[in-house]
Amino acid sequence: MKKTKVVKVMAPKKKAAPAKAKAKAKPETAKGKGKIIKGVPAGMTLAKAAKWAAPRISKKRFQHVTGVVEVGLKLAKLAKLSPADRLLVGLACWLHDSCKEMKDYELIEKARAAGMKLTEIEKNNGHLLHGPVAALIVRKELKISNKTVLNAIAEHTLGATSMTEVSKLVFLADCLEASRPTDFTAPIWEALAANKNTGLKSKINLDNALLVACDLSLAHLLEARRPIHPKTVDVRNHFLGIVRAAEKLGS
Repeated sequence: MKKTKVVKVMAPKKKAAPAKAKAKAKPETAKGKGKIIKGVPAGMTLAKAAKWAAPRISKKRFQHVTGVVEVGLKLAKLAKLSPADRLLVGLACWLHDSCKEMKDYELIEKARAAGMKLTEIEKNNGHLLHGPVAALIVRKELKISNKTVLNAIAEHTLGATSMTEVSKLVFLADCLEASRPTDFTAPIWEALAANKNTGLKSKINLDNALLVACDLSLAHLLEARRPIHPKTVDVRNHFLGIVRAAEKLGS
């Protein structure tokens, strides 16, 4: 098998997180360069999404979300997404943790009210539902029906085997936010760059980075003796298959 040189992608420098009241977002609209985005209300901006999310979470959580947006938009640019898709990434990043601080029983109640079928592990660990429930509330209150945005919000914790590029970026941005431990983020940044010998002129390797992120998350859960959702294992095995298939093609 030919050795693949690793081109490092530098993680963004840590910056002091802005206070909630001073949060700013780029004024990208649902009409990116005149193109209307289906399922995103006209006039919807990242700033409006940030303003909606801010009062629903603590100042500390909002600082985390702000960091996720920063990384998400950086990754979207490196992945060479269109302006419209970059807007979708930004929206999902701002909104992904809007239900993070709800009580477990509240999340379970809202999920059941929406007709979601819950597994035993979800009934006993309601916090795992904060993504799917956030997607439900975003759809209802912000009138965002765009499936790409809603799925990215719903999938940011456990992932999915059918993740879009937008969903992958939001998942990884949540993993790479600046407050995360370096021993967790560094291997993921390296995996993102392990693609071709063309540096950032080539798309970053999202599948490889997702596999590394899943492996690290599973290792943490095992060490802490915490429950592991079966979906987490399925997602990890899915991306392992993709990475191995790519390695065989390149050998």
